[in-house]
Amino acid sequence: MKTFYKKSAFLFLIILSALNFTAKAIAAKQPVAIFHAFNQKFSDVENFVCKLGEQGYSHVQISPAQKSNPGSKWWNRYQPVDYGVIEGLGSETDLKKLADKAHGCGVKVIADVVFNHMADLYGKGDVEDVSKFQIKAPSDYKTPSTTSPIYRLCEIQAQDYSDGNRDKELGCWLGGLADLNFTDNVKTAQKAHLKKLLDLGMDGFRFDAAKHMPGEAVKEYIDYVNQESQGKAWNYLEVIEDHDTKAEDYSWIAAVEDFVLYNSMKSAFSFGGDLRSLPAASLNDNRSVTFGRNHDTILELNQFAINPYNDATDSYLATAYVLARMDGTPLIFNDDNLKSPFINYGVKFRKTMIDREKEGKNTREFILRVIDNPTILLIERGGEGFFVENKGTDKFDTPTLDLTLTNLEGCYRELRNNFTVAIERRDAKKYVTRWATPSRGGLEIYGRDALYFVREPFSQCS
Repeated sequence: MKTFYKKSAFLFLIILSALNFTAKAIAAKQPVAIFHAFNQKFSDVENFVCKLGEQGYSHVQISPAQKSNPGSKWWNRYQPVDYGVIEGLGSETDLKKLADKAHGCGVKVIADVVFNHMADLYGKGDVEDVSKFQIKAPSDYKTPSTTSPIYRLCEIQAQDYSDGNRDKELGCWLGGLADLNFTDNVKTAQKAHLKKLLDLGMDGFRFDAAKHMPGEAVKEYIDYVNQESQGKAWNYLEVIEDHDTKAEDYSWIAAVEDFVLYNSMKSAFSFGGDLRSLPAASLNDNRSVTFGRNHDTILELNQFAINPYNDATDSYLATAYVLARMDGTPLIFNDDNLKSPFINYGVKFRKTMIDREKEGKNTREFILRVIDNPTILLIERGGEGFFVENKGTDKFDTPTLDLTLTNLEGCYRELRNNFTVAIERRDAKKYVTRWATPSRGGLEIYGRDALYFVREPFSQCS
């Protein structure tokens, strides 16, 4: 009998190991690029989502779907009232139709979720009638006094994140928003919201204000999503670094937004910056969500914008760099994809490089130092493509470009303008022998522009 139990236990361990292996084997693929359909109605996103797939986007991200503080401002969506109701940017039916349409053209959907707090219904910032919310129990909210029926801000200044005290970020209200305790009641309501969204076809989640939530609570939600999706959902966390909080406090749970990269890029791409300072400092995590700008950094959207650009077109050039890089998970703000002439071609370039890497081709990123100019950036992606941009206002034109020490050789086509470039050997060196026409070599790029080149058969340059 003992032998039988031992064999049964051994068999159980084998089965358990197999199940764990299967869960890891079907883990969600990292997105090629995420289109941020910021504050857009689900029906509107449904109308253009297949166009995004054609451009190369693998994912589209929607704004929070739950019933929220009434109003037309984007920030109303980030003030939950009832997690059990889909309302504001569309109904459950609208969201399901969007997901079905997206899946039909190979695009997955990420939903933004807000679990740290509920709404500020009265705009007073220091009092809230929680009976108006789905979650009503006093014990489900953070308050300076456990006996007080009124929920006030911490007496200490909750917005000061530079004194080394993480307790304020975790224990105080975020501005005037009613902060939640992660009780069983709260977690049950929020997990039901995640399950509803998964059932409606969501393929992953962005967790808003994650740095204001305890790490163990965030991990419990991520584990729940992984369990319910069988490991197929891709998730990431909003963690805005400051003196009190580092990305590493949460990156062990899931990918986080790379504000380190954003800040270092802004220095290089803003007026007076030097592109020779690149590569920009970034988080040491190739999953991190990277961006030239997002809704937290745009002054027109947020009076408390984080380190905003003075000129939005500088951020477009930074986004072009984000898409040319090998690492990271680019998040593209919806307006930028429309207003920039080159960002959507950067998405196509990125997808092409990922596809060629899967084929076993060399697509390693390397910043080339063949042009000593503060406004010019040239990046090779192995031998399969290259990227060049000019953040200056004047055209840059050089008749000779020596690429002997690079991996580049052969014929390359520029994705947006559809012209070809040839890189050939001449007397034991490699030069650009054709730039758009056989009569000129070197490199030519207009001011405030970015170009993406993909390798093609050499016959295309004949």
